[in-house]
Amino acid sequence: DLKNPTNCLNSIIYIDIICILFLVITKMTTNNSLDSDIIFRRTTLIVRDIEESLNLYQKCLGMESIYDQVYTHGEKTIRLIFLKTVDEHIGVIGLVDYAYDDPNAEVKQKPIKREGFTPQNMVLVFNTNDLDSRWDAITKMDSIEIIQEPTLTEYPSYNGQDVIRVNVSKFYDPDGYLVELNHIVSGMDKG
Repeated sequence: DLKNPTNCLNSIIYIDIICILFLVITKMTTNNSLDSDIIFRRTTLIVRDIEESLNLYQKCLGMESIYDQVYTHGEKTIRLIFLKTVDEHIGVIGLVDYAYDDPNAEVKQKPIKREGFTPQNMVLVFNTNDLDSRWDAITKMDSIEIIQEPTLTEYPSYNGQDVIRVNVSKFYDPDGYLVELNHIVSGMDKG
């Protein structure tokens, strides 16, 4: 009965809630990050042995392959793989072997430079809730060089008022790229 003010008010609130839900759902389905003016989609690592790199990134770290193609460019056979953790468009790692069919290619004979945390190097940072088993798998790989076992480290929070506690581990991947595998203990969504 719309003559009753309580029923009328409840009807208006109900209609408002439906309208708000419609707007939220519409915004969620139309907000495509790929439509942004600029996004950082992927880092592609140039590797010597793509199978060994897959062993680390797919088997040890749990990334999922979303693209795996072998193609030719001139006289080169190239294999390009994209791996994701959660999103298929943002935060993807590419692995590319520019001499996929030639294990003796000159580019694969160059020495691996492990120069640490210096300019022109980058660090791939992964967070995990399963540091123990992933770290165990990583340390069993002969091609990995450990820099730092998991160590509790404290960082200032984003607002500078609190502390973020992180178990930080560091290693070189098979091609000498710096990788951090971390577990956030507290200070960010962890209370």
